[in-house]
Amino acid sequence: MTAISKSKCGKCGNAFNDDELYFQKHSGTKFCKECFIKDTKRKVRKNLGKNILKNHITIGVGISGGKDSLVMAHILNEFFNQIPNSKIVGIMVNEGIEGFRNDGIEKGIKFCEEYGIEYHIVTFSEYIDSDLDSIVAIAKEKNMTMNPCSFCGVIRRKILNRVAIEKGCDYLAIGHNLDDISQAVMMNYIEGDIKKLAILGKSSQSDKFVKRIKPLSKIPEEEVKLFADILEMDYHKEPCPYSCLSYRSEVSDIIDTLEEKHAGAMYSIVAGYERLLEYLEVPESVGICEKCGEPSALKICKVCSFLKDLGLEENSKF
Repeated sequence: MTAISKSKCGKCGNAFNDDELYFQKHSGTKFCKECFIKDTKRKVRKNLGKNILKNHITIGVGISGGKDSLVMAHILNEFFNQIPNSKIVGIMVNEGIEGFRNDGIEKGIKFCEEYGIEYHIVTFSEYIDSDLDSIVAIAKEKNMTMNPCSFCGVIRRKILNRVAIEKGCDYLAIGHNLDDISQAVMMNYIEGDIKKLAILGKSSQSDKFVKRIKPLSKIPEEEVKLFADILEMDYHKEPCPYSCLSYRSEVSDIIDTLEEKHAGAMYSIVAGYERLLEYLEVPESVGICEKCGEPSALKICKVCSFLKDLGLEENSKF
């Protein structure tokens, strides 16, 4: 009979079967499940800081039903349940992607109702009188080279911000993990877009813009998934059918290869960017879109520009 190999958790020092431990490559540390959960929460708490974890705070939480948004909501709900007069509010946006989004919304509703979290569901159609599938079809008819992810991302952000304002949120939490942040940084490096790099991690100083926070920005996607699986969370697992068409997916493959060969590469990309920010001139405030009156680095914001090109600006509620 073969003896089962055992190792010690690098945090609590207790011995476990090797298959019960998670090996964190970039730190060289082995974690038992309990210590891994604790360490992840510790990182999120540190990332949030004391200015957010306090009384009389309402956090709007963008919930897609996927692992990132549900892990983020789970941790934030645990934190804010312990703070008087503070809460989180779930915000779900249905873009209108047939055969995809409904399952995520259902997972989000189930999670919120299980934990007694207030939630609100809105749709693209409510704001622009069209859904993403229809927009993709229109763009194809007009021979536009617009990537579906490009439009979806900016309209989602605009809707999330609008709902967060309506619900009196002090902050808007987005479930971007370390992989997402490193991809965004690398994309702007490759494109040579210094302006985007400068404002990537900043929020506009405007009463028309709820400050965004990214609680999972120091947590790799692999660890977010492990957290969700350890807690047996019921999350939406299917990738968006449009994601394979994005430039980001190509950059993601490059970074994944780097991470596989050089553990900690993603942390280095983001850490280098954060140091670079110290030397970049980041505007304290941005301009106002001439169409919708909301914060924008351009005279006409991307959403309004897209809507005009698509012929949808007339029925827009922005």
